Amino acid sequence: MATEIIINDGGAPARILPFIAGETIAAGDYVGMESTGKIGPIDVSGARGLGVSLTAATSGDVVNVVTGKGVIMNTFCSGTIAAGAELTMGLAAGMYLEAATTVQKNLGQVVAIYVDSALAPADGLSLKKVVF
Repeated sequence: MATEIIINDGGAPARILPFIAGETIAAGDYVGMESTGKIGPIDVSGARGLGVSLTAATSGDVVNVVTGKGVIMNTFCSGTIAAGAELTMGLAAGMYLEAATTVQKNLGQVVAIYVDSALAPADGLSLKKVVF
């Protein structure tokens, strides 16, 4: 792939775990468990997931998910985000992370920290470096 998803060298307590995809998943999607027991992209504001898909998959295929703490990965981000900002699931439709609001922070919905250069709305949805 042109852009690698996992950035660090594996020294962090990270695991790459295989799951079965319940729908189409792109490499870099923030994913979680569906009610079917399969994995799918998280598309609900403030939802927590299992990690970031390392590989793309379609429904019924194996998808490798990177999970753990202290893991630096490229994942889809959007909106106005400053370096060091706390991230949560996007409020609009789509599977991406964006800067957490004060309410989301107070509700414990932060899932990652943004460690890339500042992202402005004009940048659109793109893979950016975050730490989980």
